[in-house]
Amino acid sequence: MNIPRLTNYLAPVLLLGLLFFGCKKKAEEKPQNSPAATVSAAVRVVATVNGDPITLAEFQERFGRTGIKPEREAELEIKVEFLNRLIERKMMLSEAQRKRIKVGLPEINKKMEALRIEYGKDIKDLLESQGVDFEKWKSDIWEDIMIERLIALEVNRRVSVTPSEVRRYYQSNVKEFEKPEQARVRQIVVATEDEARKVEELLHAGAEFAALAREKSTAPEAEHGGDLGYFAMGEMPAEFNVVFELPKGGISGIVKSPYGFHIFKLEEKRRAGRMGLDEVSRSIADKLRREKEDTRYKQWLTELRSRTKFEVNYKALER
Repeated sequence: MNIPRLTNYLAPVLLLGLLFFGCKKKAEEKPQNSPAATVSAAVRVVATVNGDPITLAEFQERFGRTGIKPEREAELEIKVEFLNRLIERKMMLSEAQRKRIKVGLPEINKKMEALRIEYGKDIKDLLESQGVDFEKWKSDIWEDIMIERLIALEVNRRVSVTPSEVRRYYQSNVKEFEKPEQARVRQIVVATEDEARKVEELLHAGAEFAALAREKSTAPEAEHGGDLGYFAMGEMPAEFNVVFELPKGGISGIVKSPYGFHIFKLEEKRRAGRMGLDEVSRSIADKLRREKEDTRYKQWLTELRSRTKFEVNYKALER
């Protein structure tokens, strides 16, 4: 049986691990099923992958963890897509086991520590606060790492980008690397025109622009001396375009905008021109690698499906 293809090849890897943190349902909020219904769901099979079953109970438990509450008319479609992802996940886990890919406890602990640092609290406490079983979560992390390794083995390591490919892309897409004139600008922003005139007087008296920006400006970049970095014409509000008429080191008059009253200083200009191959080779190589990995992933997944035996009972998802 054909399983609909996923567009993002990382989705099955990250799906369940990421969805835990989107879950807002507490354990006590879960609907109470009758014992008979629970037994029925436990034995009812919605799909098999190489003979390995996915029961309705497993599907319901995993789907429940997502916190997704679809509208009635879209519910079946969403559940079918979720089941397809579970099938694909089980298919890849089966392949990872066939390839004898191993994942040890230290690797799981490393992943948990990274998540603890990211979320700023103990993962077990976080999961328990969301009604998520910690041991099941650890099992899914183990599966995620298995699938990541499988994709690295079968997809990422089989893809390479040569310097000649990068050069050909650059030569065939030269317009992509044209850059407009850019200006590096500092600004001081104050609330009233009277305040702006006082700032002007201080500048004419020899006050240093960056120091005055730190002291007087109300804009977020004030702590960096009012430095806005580089921007091209049209990337900022129209009032900012006055800076392109200034000489290097020049200071504008008072410019009113919806944000307040501005005084600008032009620090430097970059001429319009084409970025060199050396400047963009890394980004081109990354782009080409992503495209190749995506193509390779789709080919590999098609091959994997072709040698996997599926049985799917979508009707079991209907209420």
